[in-house]
Amino acid sequence: MRNKALFRNVQRLLPAFEAAARHMSFTLAGEEVGLSQSAVSKQMMELENRLGQPLFARAHKQISLTSAGHRLLKAYSLATSQIIDALEDLIQEHSRQIVLSTSTANGAFMLLPRLAELRECFPGRAIFLVTWDPQGIEPTGQVDLALTFGKPDFPGLTTRPLFPDILTPVCSPEFLEKNGPRDVGDLLNCELLYMQAQHPSWVGWRQWLREFALELPKNHQPMGFNNYYNTIQACLAGQGVALGWLRQLGNILDSRRLVTPLPQFLVTEDVYYLAWPADRTPDFQIELFEEWLTRRYGGAIPGFPSLATPFA
Repeated sequence: MRNKALFRNVQRLLPAFEAAARHMSFTLAGEEVGLSQSAVSKQMMELENRLGQPLFARAHKQISLTSAGHRLLKAYSLATSQIIDALEDLIQEHSRQIVLSTSTANGAFMLLPRLAELRECFPGRAIFLVTWDPQGIEPTGQVDLALTFGKPDFPGLTTRPLFPDILTPVCSPEFLEKNGPRDVGDLLNCELLYMQAQHPSWVGWRQWLREFALELPKNHQPMGFNNYYNTIQACLAGQGVALGWLRQLGNILDSRRLVTPLPQFLVTEDVYYLAWPADRTPDFQIELFEEWLTRRYGGAIPGFPSLATPFA
C-alpha cells in the first residue's frame, strides 16, 4: 500500500522532471509544462525528498543529473516510449484495422490457406480474423465484416447472399482403397464422422442419406465432434468418411488429400452470406472481398458441372 501511495504522489512530478532533465534547466522546463522556475524547483526538491536521494547536482545557474537522475530519466523515457507505441497502435487499429469474423471451419479451410489473396481484398488495411462458432458472428458487435453460412441470426446486420454449398461424402485416398465406399449403400458399413449440429443451417448424415432413400441403422454408433475442423482432421487421418462441404474443402480436394468417392451430392438450401453492421457504413470496399469469394469458391467444382452458376 505504501509503494502504491508513493507512486501516485510521485507520478504528478515526473513530467516536470523529464522536461528539466532534457533541457538541463528549471526555467525552460517550467515554460514547457506551464510552471514558473521556482515551482519546478520546488517540485524537484519534493521528488528528491520522496525518493530519498538527489536527482540533480546544482551549481551556479546550472544543473546536471546525478546517477539516480540518469536512472530515473532512462526508465521514464522507456515507459513514455511504450505508451506512445501503444497509443499509435490503438489509433491505427481504430482507423485502419478491419475485424473479420467467420466460423472456425471457414477460417481454417477457406481463408487461412489464401492469406495473400485475402489481403488483396482489403488493400492498405490491417486484418484481424476472429473465429466464432457455430455461425461465425462474434457477438460483441465490434466486427466490421462477417462471412457466415446461413443468414445471420443476429439483428442489426446488413446481409448479402453469395452461393450455396455442395454436400457429398469425402475420405482419404487410403481409406477409400481399403474400405470403400463404392456406392451410396456402402456408407452404412463405413465409419461415419459427423459434426454435432449447432445451427439449423447445418446438414448432417441423417438428412443427407434420406435424400437417397437411406436411413442409418438404429444400432449405428458414428464418431462425433463438436466442430467441423476436428471432423475433417479425423477424416484426413484416414479414420472414416465425413460429409464434405465442398466450397470449404476446395484446397484439400485440389491437393488430393481428400477425395469424393461417390457421384451423389446435395445442394444446400442455405447459402453463404456477407454481413456487416447496418448502422455503420463500411469504409472499405466489400465488393472486392465478395468478388474474390465468388471467383475462388462460388464457381464450378470439378465433377459437379451442373453447379457452375453461382447463387444470385
